[in-house]
Amino acid sequence: MTGLLCFFPTKSSAQLSYSPESMALGGGGTAYLTGFEALFVNPANLLIQEKNYTFQVSLLQSGYYFDSLEPISDLQNRFGRYLDLMAPYNSDLDQMISNREELIDRSFFENRSNAYFLNQTEINWFGIKWARPEKSFAVAARTRIGSRYRLGKGLYSATPLDRSDSFLINQSFTHQYQVLHEISFGYAESFTYLNGLTPSLSEFIVGIAPKLVVPGSFLDVQFRNRYTLNNQTGLWDNEIAYNQQSTGVLTDRAENFFFPQINPESPDYSASDLLRPTGIGFGIDAGITYLITFGDDLSVLRHEDDLTEKSLRISLSVTDIGMVYQTTKPFEFDIEPQTSEQEETGTVTDLLFQGAPNEHFSFLADYFDPSAFSSFAVREQAIEVSLPASVQAGALFQYNRFKLMGDVSYTIVDNAFKPSGFTLFSGFELRPLSYLPIRAGTRLTPGLPGYLSFGSGLETDRFDILAAFQLKSRRGGPTSELLGASVVGVKLYL
Repeated sequence: MTGLLCFFPTKSSAQLSYSPESMALGGGGTAYLTGFEALFVNPANLLIQEKNYTFQVSLLQSGYYFDSLEPISDLQNRFGRYLDLMAPYNSDLDQMISNREELIDRSFFENRSNAYFLNQTEINWFGIKWARPEKSFAVAARTRIGSRYRLGKGLYSATPLDRSDSFLINQSFTHQYQVLHEISFGYAESFTYLNGLTPSLSEFIVGIAPKLVVPGSFLDVQFRNRYTLNNQTGLWDNEIAYNQQSTGVLTDRAENFFFPQINPESPDYSASDLLRPTGIGFGIDAGITYLITFGDDLSVLRHEDDLTEKSLRISLSVTDIGMVYQTTKPFEFDIEPQTSEQEETGTVTDLLFQGAPNEHFSFLADYFDPSAFSSFAVREQAIEVSLPASVQAGALFQYNRFKLMGDVSYTIVDNAFKPSGFTLFSGFELRPLSYLPIRAGTRLTPGLPGYLSFGSGLETDRFDILAAFQLKSRRGGPTSELLGASVVGVKLYL
């Protein structure tokens, strides 16, 4: 798996799609995407034709997103570190803080008590779209790997946060990791009844795409460790709690940490072990698009050779509605919140947390001793995990070689792939030549850094060669730090 990723970079973040087109446009695409990728974003767009073809075939389209506590400007080092973090945690990969003041300014600015990070990989193994005048069909298979974590400022700074009536040191953290293998089947067609209600050249399109989901290893860690100064006693009230759910090979390390007397040896496993199936699940993606054409664009009349070139699209979709049932080595360890008085707070760490599976145990060893707690709960029952459900709305204005688009997405379920809440995407596409697209965009979302996206390539009648990348943006503007990239292995039109 690692060797394959070296040749086909992967994709990610709180983005709707990691196709090069979407990534270059900031990560949106509810109204924009019309290829097989629409299966996972808005299946209704499968009916829209922007090229003359019957079949679209894509292989090994992939992308990645990788953020870090400290900047990594060297591209080779950055991609190497990213690949290392896709494998299970290995203490040989430990990274120490090089500049604590810079780290605080970069990740905990404006007196923030938490910093949020995301590492993600997505590989579209294959995608096939069959375009017909009245209906279009598509099938695709992809693998998603998400690792999202939140770190309290107190892990890296001993300076308490001023919270009006008291002082707080937050040494809490969370880490969510999930692998999903998906096979999606979908179709789109014109909604004839609604079409007759409007006099203009327009049509309503509906699409639906059920999918089979096979989950890989899963991890959800919630560690609460907060110190609040008691103004009356002068001592610190320490609240501590812990909950972990895991499946697959990630459970082995948990059992070794919590019950070393029963499992004294730390297990050895590889990146491929994380991808092994641990259960089964089902999901559905669905959407609608209202397509309005103007000028001499008559494509909604479904003439066989007419392409959509001048239009306004308004789209709405719901994605990842469903559940996976994790049945291989399910494990949950739970300690209810407990409070005690302490004269001192916990020490800060010199270790950079990077988001590798099971890396959190290196932090727990310094802040948490499970043997000190006599009351805890252990469960070994199948774990039900919701898919990363979200709702999207988007609009696209297209006039010949120019497109302007915007999206808003609301994540319903907090998960390893996206933070809960709203995300805004915006971007544009300009074609100086019909076969040369130039795309740019950005994303705004609470809890994750901003970025600027760029992309281009070669798009002919028979094949596409595309690429996109994202540069991290800070308060002072864009940086040279590469957050994400996406490429197409092969995309053909027949």
